[in-house]
Amino acid sequence: MRNFIIALREIRRAMFHQFGTFIGSVLTVFLATLVAGSFAQITKNTGIALDRLKEEASIEVYLKSDIDSLTQNRLQNNLVANRFVTNILFVSKDRALFRLRETFGQQMVAGLKTNPLPASYEVTLETEVYEGDNFQALIDSLYKIAGVEDVGYVPSAIPKLKLIFKILTFLGLVMGLLVMVATGFIIGNAIHVKIAERRNTFYIMRLVGASSGFIRAPYLVTGTIIGLLGGALSIAVLKLATVFIARFMVPISFFDAVEIACFIAASGLIGFSGSHLALKKYLEI
Repeated sequence: MRNFIIALREIRRAMFHQFGTFIGSVLTVFLATLVAGSFAQITKNTGIALDRLKEEASIEVYLKSDIDSLTQNRLQNNLVANRFVTNILFVSKDRALFRLRETFGQQMVAGLKTNPLPASYEVTLETEVYEGDNFQALIDSLYKIAGVEDVGYVPSAIPKLKLIFKILTFLGLVMGLLVMVATGFIIGNAIHVKIAERRNTFYIMRLVGASSGFIRAPYLVTGTIIGLLGGALSIAVLKLATVFIARFMVPISFFDAVEIACFIAASGLIGFSGSHLALKKYLEI
């Protein structure tokens, strides 16, 4: 019990001796982890947007004006049998005109003497169709089906978003690695400053029987606390920013509980590692 009290006293001394250095280290770690957390947040929401776009994306298969019922039935059966198709909805010429009127107003169709819009099928697709060349192969196959006049789709949106997601993921990994190194260096430097002026004290403690672990523990704990506080503070700021953006700009998602715990724990682990390396380098006991 007595050793435990002494250890707590040493931890308090390690934290609050040169308290300005401690606070400065926490704020520096906060800024570093804030940058990493921002990249992670952007990457997470880009991935969510990509998944949502895949789920909601559909194509329009426009029918020839002179298509007969037998050809249309064959076309519909082909669509239903396709492994990438999850649902189809037939839109008649009249229904298409009604949608046009509802969307753009009566003035858009007021001058039309006949209905120029073709009948079509709205086709909802499996998300896996966007992997590899599946999407383009599907479009090419649809054009070959008898009775198909045209296929309407947005060919570049999903591939471009996938490319952005890959770039952000790569940048996030690089940024995370740089933040890990920078954070470890910052905390290690802070621990170095704290132990530099206590070398003689450590030597005396060693002479009277204090173990190496007992001497090192307060500084390992201090480094871990610096990392935890910096990570927790950045999570709090990111949460406030997410709430603000979601309320006044665009709806975005925040990290879940597991991701938050991992982020803060990783910050603490980096703090522990930085302290350990600093003690190993500067403290020979």
